[in-house]
Amino acid sequence: MGVTEIINNIQSLMLPVMIIIGVEFLLIAFYYFFYNKKEPSVRKRNHVKKLMLGALFIGYIVFVCELTIIGRGSSHFLQMNLQPFSGYIDAWKKYSLRDLQNCIFNILMFVPLGVFLPLLFPKFKLFKWLFLVVVSATLSIETYQTLTGAGIFELDDLINNSIGGVIGYQLYRLVASIVQHKKVKIKSLLGHLAIPLIMGLIFVGMMIVYNQQEFGHLAINAYTKSNMSDVDVSTSLDLSTAPTVAPVYKKIMKNDEVETLLQKKLGLSVTSTTENRGDREILLADNAGNPYTLFISSQGNWSLTENLYTPDQTTAAGQDSVNKAKAIMDELALLPQEAEFTVWENGELEWTLPDRANINKDYWLGEVSLGLKPDGDVYSLSSNLRNHQFIAEVNILSPTEVYERIKNGEFSQIKYNALVTDEELTIKKGDQLSIELIELTHMYDTKGFYQPVYNVSGTLNGKSWFTLIQARK
Repeated sequence: MGVTEIINNIQSLMLPVMIIIGVEFLLIAFYYFFYNKKEPSVRKRNHVKKLMLGALFIGYIVFVCELTIIGRGSSHFLQMNLQPFSGYIDAWKKYSLRDLQNCIFNILMFVPLGVFLPLLFPKFKLFKWLFLVVVSATLSIETYQTLTGAGIFELDDLINNSIGGVIGYQLYRLVASIVQHKKVKIKSLLGHLAIPLIMGLIFVGMMIVYNQQEFGHLAINAYTKSNMSDVDVSTSLDLSTAPTVAPVYKKIMKNDEVETLLQKKLGLSVTSTTENRGDREILLADNAGNPYTLFISSQGNWSLTENLYTPDQTTAAGQDSVNKAKAIMDELALLPQEAEFTVWENGELEWTLPDRANINKDYWLGEVSLGLKPDGDVYSLSSNLRNHQFIAEVNILSPTEVYERIKNGEFSQIKYNALVTDEELTIKKGDQLSIELIELTHMYDTKGFYQPVYNVSGTLNGKSWFTLIQARK
């Protein structure tokens, strides 16, 4: 789940919370004006402040329950992950902000608890009692999720929630110290912010180490291992043990001139441009006023589409259309070399440069597709071409070593089909795994390098199964 999705979910969950808090505030106002007139004004204000804090605390509890308990389904019955810091290690191995933000969010979720408790209940000004409640609350949530299938019992959640509660308590202590002494003491500031400061330094150190590495990380390198004890793993393959090497390439993206090229060659003019996380969406129009959208991805691919045109799906491209399309491609000069040409049944034309990995030189990979109207005008044009620059040859695992990794459970569970459930992917005692293919291929890492990986496929309990394993040692 990305940051935008998390924000959208939080906004939807906040509506009932705001309603509950609003009702509580109305009741407090009613109490203040009608039943609390005789109480001294100072004591009355303190009492009302306490009630308002209590109302916010109840709203916070409802919000946490919405996130962790209510409406979460029941697909993870009795599943547990007791590997400490597995989320952080997974995020590091994949260099994934998406994985890291889940850890950070679990910390932030319990920060308010560490603030509210000492504010509302004097007993929790003592750290030991607050820490006991924070840990107990997390254990209760994790246990409920495990027993009902609403989630997985994760040791990481217990650690992160506890860290969040401690950070909240430290923030409370810091503010209380500032209020008491009427100034900010550097020693107190550093002491109470020690945990977030240390975590920040660790993250900075990880970024420095990552940037010093020659290659990036592969998303297939998960931290957790499968338990292969009492699992029957077999193969009929004749596996080589000889050491070998494979090339690594670097993806070179060159789409800076696409916008200018299409405007010049196709007679388009820009009407507006929007940008989001490196992706660009450009609205254009031709001389007749027909609107087009040009989408340029940060990953290097782009597509141009006429917004109001719907092609006839039953009309195949004739020879005149083919000749016109080839002339347009020659004029645009989008293809760096000879490509395989295909005419599809819907009339769309495609030029393909197949993957030629395992060669020690630069090469291009990908496809360009073109759609023409009956009058020969372009209604769609897209490119997914990538220039692979040869970097070096690296030592890789032998097929025998790959097979040993499978037997040791050192592989990722990959959901190869939307219909496959998490339960079907989980390998357990008594399962039969047959390896039928170990094939070298390539995939992109987090720095845009095209690294060698092994595609391992076969059957698990008679059903199709596959995984990917990093080949580079």
